[in-house]
Amino acid sequence: MSKDYKMGFSVPLYRGPFQNNGASPWFARVGFGTPAQSLKICFDTGSDFNWVTSSLCASDTCHHYGGEQFNFQASNTFRWLSQEPQSVSFGPWGTMEVEAGQDIVRLQPSSPTSEIDLISDLYLAQSYSSRHFAELDWDGGIGLPSVVTYSAKVGGSTEQAASFHFFESLIQQGKVNPDSPFVGFLTDIPERQGRLEFGLLNQAYRDSREYLFLPWQEYQANYLWTTPLLSLSMGGKHLLEAKDGFFFALDSGSSQFKGDENLMNSLLSLAMDKETLSIQIGETDKGEAGEITVNSTLYDVLIEEGQDKGQVISQFDPMEGADDIALVGSIIMDHLYTLYQYKAELVDKVWQLKPLGVWIFNKPDGPKIITSRQSKRASLFDA
Repeated sequence: MSKDYKMGFSVPLYRGPFQNNGASPWFARVGFGTPAQSLKICFDTGSDFNWVTSSLCASDTCHHYGGEQFNFQASNTFRWLSQEPQSVSFGPWGTMEVEAGQDIVRLQPSSPTSEIDLISDLYLAQSYSSRHFAELDWDGGIGLPSVVTYSAKVGGSTEQAASFHFFESLIQQGKVNPDSPFVGFLTDIPERQGRLEFGLLNQAYRDSREYLFLPWQEYQANYLWTTPLLSLSMGGKHLLEAKDGFFFALDSGSSQFKGDENLMNSLLSLAMDKETLSIQIGETDKGEAGEITVNSTLYDVLIEEGQDKGQVISQFDPMEGADDIALVGSIIMDHLYTLYQYKAELVDKVWQLKPLGVWIFNKPDGPKIITSRQSKRASLFDA
């Protein structure tokens, strides 16, 4: 392996107020352009593109709680890819109008490691509006998808696919060892801080037996980190089983449970009685179905800002068009060590990534969300 590859690094995460819009409250401070402009950015495993609120926005649009934007005109390294407006769907949030550009993205690692710079394609928002966006704690997002599917037109007479695979770029530019294609999340609600780890394994979980591996299996939105959902019940009421063909996903850009309308409406109804949610996913090293449980102290959350400030609201959101899937973000991930694993392959001197799956571990002093136990430590620590 080339000595040019670094061993990996971590980036600090900060927690904004929890708002009832379905978006994670966690973000990192990331610099864009030259000189660097610091923005609040979500590293989002539920998205396959990179975007920032920008100075293209007029005064009557792009209102969001994060409150900052990228002034591309003040960056001497920015270049346009396409100034033809494009529409990017955010589902129930509405549509964002964007133009495409490219600039330097600057990460500030937690350790004394020097600043990490890489060139990235970006969507520059020029308009968006909805209550969901108004309650957004961050100014933009960087996608960490399972599979790269998004491309964009660029200026000129030809078309060119614009890569939005941020982690692949870190490996390609020698910032992360391709033998360690991991992305990990650890957050602490009371401290309102956490960290995002690229190319690292957290050795504190080396001897844990409270973990599950969730093998990736393709869903219709194939950029999501989905795994087969084997069974789901709440308060003893069985709602799903493996033959129903549902998927489960952990999405770092989300907060609440969201997905299939019928399923989420059923969960909302049962949540009124504070019932415990049980989900079977993955399997143990004995070949048994893995299980996680979520009680009302986790899914009933105090809203800290926004329209519903001061209320305690059950975090289940029915989404039109999100058939046969249940995904969840920070209300579960805040109590787990979550590690997304790729496989890196060198093809024609270019590193390409394929999704393997997601590892989840109970925190030593946290709630026992993972109720199944393993007889051996996680195999990824044996490599």
